[in-house]
Amino acid sequence: MFISRKSKFCLNFRNTFACLSILVFGLGGCGTIGPVSTPPAPSVSAPVDDFHGENPPPSGPVLRADTPSRGVVVSCYRWGPGEWDNPETMPALLAELRSLGVDAIQIHPYAQISRDGAVTYRPGPVTPATVKPLRWARERGLSTLLKPHLAYWGSGFAWRGDITFTTEDQWQRFFRTYTDFIVHQARLAAVADADLFAVGTELHLTLHREADWRRVIAQVRAVYPGRLTYAANWNEYADVPFWDALDYVGVQAYFPLSPASSPTDQQLIAGWQPVRTDLRALSARHQKPVLLTELGYAVSEAAAREPWSDALVGDPDAAAQLKLRCMRIALEQIADEPVIHGVYLWKWFPGNRDHADEFVLQYDPMRRIIRSAWQDPAADPR
Repeated sequence: MFISRKSKFCLNFRNTFACLSILVFGLGGCGTIGPVSTPPAPSVSAPVDDFHGENPPPSGPVLRADTPSRGVVVSCYRWGPGEWDNPETMPALLAELRSLGVDAIQIHPYAQISRDGAVTYRPGPVTPATVKPLRWARERGLSTLLKPHLAYWGSGFAWRGDITFTTEDQWQRFFRTYTDFIVHQARLAAVADADLFAVGTELHLTLHREADWRRVIAQVRAVYPGRLTYAANWNEYADVPFWDALDYVGVQAYFPLSPASSPTDQQLIAGWQPVRTDLRALSARHQKPVLLTELGYAVSEAAAREPWSDALVGDPDAAAQLKLRCMRIALEQIADEPVIHGVYLWKWFPGNRDHADEFVLQYDPMRRIIRSAWQDPAADPR
């Protein structure tokens, strides 16, 4: 969902509508965040390691012992309320995902970012739309990741990785209001007994404010007992200065695989090899397991070259086939790479929205790819 290697930018009708929905129904004029009671701490095992330092001892990457967590991002066409908490469509969606072999879901509530640094949203409607789907997923044996996003549409920022400020007042306003938002979301994650929580997503130009980020993480730890990650863009994870304060290294896995317009399967497989090598080095350096917090491909003949872009490029039939091949090979490579502890495929929607547009997963050829990889490896994905 981004046009250049440094930007995720798709101001199509759907995102414009989403922005209007956010501003009209949920995010303008935040006001005071209401209290959310936190239940007794859920049962969560200790962090993967206790190492904290800039120069970890020489060691290998943190490898999984079993199959990776197999997740799907459940997205929304508007901003969540009425979609994630819909008792008719969401349970049916979860049941279908389970039938495909999915064992984890992610949802991504929004707040709105402004040029002056203010992060605004209304917690009232957001609370049930966040807690209900996480609880429904847990009841059905699915693990859960809550990964809040900043909505940048209409803000003047090209994407989340473009968010930065010019004055100290703006920076302080940003971290004050962002902390209010993210700590409220962390309380909801605790209430819903979510397994994982992301303290941020793709906010690369804010990472130099390391002390501010460490305060955010500390405040999240104070209200949420589960495991934490941060979702860094595919080409920026080396710049995150606070991996030691988190439990997982999170990567938005829109890695370019081949410059070819019609790459072969062998070229796609070859494109994954340096990715796997780099992720192993990343894990070894920080002594943390790796999560692919998003992975997806749009219907485009540029899907292997620019996986972040949802712009239709080339012949639609060839583009549709390339999307399927990229996903099939990605799932094969992830299954074969023990440094990757889990993946969340982007994206699936509540309701009857079966179509192959953009990054959407819920159509029959893609269902066969996922089922073959995650439920019945012997099945023919075609």
